Amino acid sequence: MKKIFLLLVFSLSLNSFGQTWDELIYQGKKERADGNFKKAGALIAKGARLKGSENFEHYYYAAIMYANANQMDSTFILLEKCIDAGMYDWARWVRNSRLEKLHDDKRWDALKMKMQKSEDEYVTTLSHPKLREELKRMWKNDQDLVGKWDEQKIVVDKNTIRLNQILEQYGWPTQSMIGKDGTWLAWAITQHSHDLDFQKKCLKLLESTLTKPEPEPILYAELYDRICRNTNQKQKFGQAIIEDRGTKKFYPIEKEPEVDERRKSIGLAPLKVYANENYVSYK
Repeated sequence: MKKIFLLLVFSLSLNSFGQTWDELIYQGKKERADGNFKKAGALIAKGARLKGSENFEHYYYAAIMYANANQMDSTFILLEKCIDAGMYDWARWVRNSRLEKLHDDKRWDALKMKMQKSEDEYVTTLSHPKLREELKRMWKNDQDLVGKWDEQKIVVDKNTIRLNQILEQYGWPTQSMIGKDGTWLAWAITQHSHDLDFQKKCLKLLESTLTKPEPEPILYAELYDRICRNTNQKQKFGQAIIEDRGTKKFYPIEKEPEVDERRKSIGLAPLKVYANENYVSYK
């Protein structure tokens, strides 16, 4: 395993000299679009390593690229890195058809055990672990019904009602209460809601976090721009990305020359970084 890891590290250094983490992610996704899955995995994994934090989504994407290339050893190495970086969504891994080929490998069960152990240790640091677990179940119930619209809508509406009760009790739950992934789950349930007034209520709560010790600028900007898109207004922060004839681009941005100033004011990276991370061509 050590030899395999060293080979992986060596491959990550190829064709990436001088590039920032977001540029590596962009280049990796370009390789993926061209069908070069192994090279895509190497570049994206390198980008994840250079980013250093909040990077499990990139390790996860790199793992999928290696799975597409039938590079199983590298896939397992990167999935372990996902866990080390704080990814605890086993249901998502199971749902991913590109990872099905791993299920009969004994290392798959070992990964499950590692994730559970790591998550068990993680939740001991939280003040409201049961609330986080409830949000996980709510989101899983939603995602398990993707493609079954009528059934999913019933769950989405139930989740909206329950999350509203949670917010009435706690306000917007903090990371110290339910973890960074827990606050993301609350946001994910919010953005799936069909109740615009409820989303606007959540937006105000998220806005109030920006001046507190545990701000949520990404969740705030994501929800703000989603509401703009859903109400046919130009977005403010550039978080809303659409596809136009197979090409990713930003949904129209209000006073676009000023967007980086607005992003900086709430603690977000420049739009070019976000564009690279999401494989959007942007100058």
